[in-house]
Amino acid sequence: MQIMVVAMTTQDKTQRIQINLDLSLELHETLNKLAQQINGDHAEVLLKAIALMEVAVEAKQKGKHLWIADENQNLETEVIGI
Repeated sequence: MQIMVVAMTTQDKTQRIQINLDLSLELHETLNKLAQQINGDHAEVLLKAIALMEVAVEAKQKGKHLWIADENQNLETEVIGI
């Protein structure tokens, strides 16, 4: 599967870099499902996943934790292993 990844240059122009990924059938199905759920494409899912990973890694480096809260702001699940 080929994914287009977008990176911004210093002149505010968009530069595209094409990468190839070798995914298992299960991971490819997950990627398709997520793309449908966000009304996006594979690249958008991967870009959002990378952004979320970046937030999690930066938080961990600062001694913080990443949690999932319910509608009443009760902490339900801690995201670990990042």
